[in-house]
Amino acid sequence: MITRDQIKELRMAAANQHARLMGDASACVISKSGQSFPAGKFWEGQTAALGELMRSKAEDLLAEAERLRDVWANRPIPGREREVESYRSGGLQALADVVALAAQE
Repeated sequence: MITRDQIKELRMAAANQHARLMGDASACVISKSGQSFPAGKFWEGQTAALGELMRSKAEDLLAEAERLRDVWANRPIPGREREVESYRSGGLQALADVVALAAQE
């Protein structure tokens, strides 16, 4: 059974990867400058999806992760195509990782 503590650890790891990749740069500043930074969007998507799962009121986090995969696959996301796909891919990968972790237990 997946716990909120496990989700929190995964989210912290994703946020740390995002921070490491971004360095001193702000995602907002990069975006406003018109530069593309899909790798940053990937980790941002992971952090966002795991945060959404962590905040869920659902008791069965595995079922919620599976439900959120469908939501993330179909949710409209504004932005440039490359960044949108990276953000979505990050979120979907994070949720798939949660499902895989549950299968190992």
